[in-house]
Amino acid sequence: MHQGSGDSSDEPGQRNNIPQKRIPRPPNAFILYRREKQPAIIAANRHLSNAEVSRRISEMWRSEPEETRREWERYADRKKLEHMQTYPNYVYRPNKNKSK
Repeated sequence: MHQGSGDSSDEPGQRNNIPQKRIPRPPNAFILYRREKQPAIIAANRHLSNAEVSRRISEMWRSEPEETRREWERYADRKKLEHMQTYPNYVYRPNKNKSK
């Protein structure tokens, strides 16, 4: 038994120094929409910056019919349920910036 290392996680009062993997947030409807549309926009317009790609996809999203957007919302709801099943103890904890 090796003593004195102080990094054993089974010792009382000791913390496990292995970083935990960050759990991603469940994607919302727009994120899912963007994920699907982005490859085609980039393939057709290789010269565009990421900001311009985002701008174009945002314009597309706003011009979609309400029913199409509702379909994406339902898809996002299903993905959120999957996320809840995969990560049952997940709690959204936003980073609190001390200065902006």
